[in-house]
This record gives sequence, C-alpha cells and structure tokens, in this order.
Amino acid sequence: DSVSSCQLTINKCSDSVCQLRLDMDKMELSQPETTDNQCQGDQFIVSGGSPVPAICGINSGIHMYIDMGLNNNSPVVLTAVSSGASFARSFSVKVTQIECDSLSKAADGCLQYFTGVNGQMFSFNYNDATGLQLSNTDYTMCVRMERNFCGIQYTACPDATNTPAQSFSVTGGSPTLGSVVGTECSTDWLTIPCATNTNDPTTQSGTPVVCVDRLCGQVFNSATTPNTSPSVPVYSYSKPFNIYVHTDSLEGSSSPAESSNRGFCLNFVQQPCTSTTG
Repeated sequence: DSVSSCQLTINKCSDSVCQLRLDMDKMELSQPETTDNQCQGDQFIVSGGSPVPAICGINSGIHMYIDMGLNNNSPVVLTAVSSGASFARSFSVKVTQIECDSLSKAADGCLQYFTGVNGQMFSFNYNDATGLQLSNTDYTMCVRMERNFCGIQYTACPDATNTPAQSFSVTGGSPTLGSVVGTECSTDWLTIPCATNTNDPTTQSGTPVVCVDRLCGQVFNSATTPNTSPSVPVYSYSKPFNIYVHTDSLEGSSSPAESSNRGFCLNFVQQPCTSTTG
C-alpha cells in the first residue's frame, strides 16, 4: 500500500539509432480512478523522447515508438510507478533500438505504427472492452501504406462482453449516444481524415453527405446516427493512413457527464487502388 517506482534509463547503443520500439509483452497496473478516468495511482511513464501520455490499467500487447532524436546525450527513461492498494501488478517491456535508415523505422510523429494489409488497433486500457478509456491522451496511430493499396477500411471489433457493444465507446454515458461526427465532437474523439461510410473517397450515405474528420459517440459511423444503429465500416483514402486520438481531462465531471466509455478497438484492411482512388 505504499508508493514505489522502478526506472530504466536507455542510452543509444550507437550514433545511428533514431527510435525505440517498446513492446508491452505484459503491462498490468491498477485502473484509473473511476470519475474522470485519470491515472492517479499506478502509471507507466516514458520521458526524454517525444511526448507520450502516461498510461495505467491493462495494456498488454500494445507497442510504442519513441523518437530518440539526433543527440547522443538524450536518454529515454521508462518509469513504472505504483501506489494504492496492493494487487498482483506485473510488467514486462521489450526494448528495441531502431537505426535511422532501417526499414523498421516508424514514420515521424507515430506513437503506434502498424504494417501489413490488415491488422487490429485498440486504445490504451481497452482490455477487450472491460477497461476504461484513459483521459489526457493525444497521440497518432499510423498504418504503413502497402504497395498497390490506396485506401483503408476500419471496422469496430466484435464485443462479446457488453450489450450493446462498446468496441467504439468514446463519448457519451446515460442515455447512450449514437454516432457523432465533425464539430459535435468537442471533448474526446478520433480524427480519421476524410472518413466516409461508403467505398468512395469523398461522399457518403447519411448526414453529412461529404466526408468528415472527427468521429466520437458510441456507434462507429462517419455519419450521424441514433444509438439503436449498428456500427458500420468507415473508409479513408487520405494519405498517409493515420488516426489521431484525443481525450480530454474529464469524464464523469464533464457536462453532460460521461461514464463507462471503453475506448475503441478497430480492425483495418487496406483497400486496393482503382481508377477512382488513385
């Protein structure tokens, strides 16, 4: 029940290193406090490189890319802080140093970087839709555009835990929200550049009829729909394939109050180039 910390300082192994990749093989810390979902007890903190949100909760399987810059005298420090009630905390982080000219190097500004034609991405502390969406985060998730692919499709993951599904649960509370888009997303949101719900680069079905950038609410759709609507595939033909994640500092304390948002889990599939998409 006391406060303790474990710290690791990482120096470059050679002048040619530009990035670190951190793989959370296991990351089980205490959950955020339940009013505003802030990490006030346990925290995993990355300092000394590019800005990274402090995280807590269950984050096994997540990775991060950390920019080490060009200076050889700028180590990155990993700190795991624990405080509060005792439980079986556990963490194991694999550290990989990446050279500046390596094909494994992530694009600039990407905290998470995914390769391949298809895959899955999820928010911090998602934990199969049982965790709480963390407050105070701003970061970018990137997918490398593979050869002969010009677009990307995102779909909300299946959710076997909650009814209705909360695999996209970014803003809202009781009553639950449907899909919310554009400037109506003012607290927490995902930015998917020029997102549409049709396999068309700029137009879509519903309101609005043109592509949008911000998505929030509790139904995954790039058009406005009620909470009884299902999530649908969302497409983007804007390059590079990036998703920008923003959560503010409030949840239950916001007005109107939000509660029990889980964050998001999205499956992605890159879309082949056609005569209309590039």
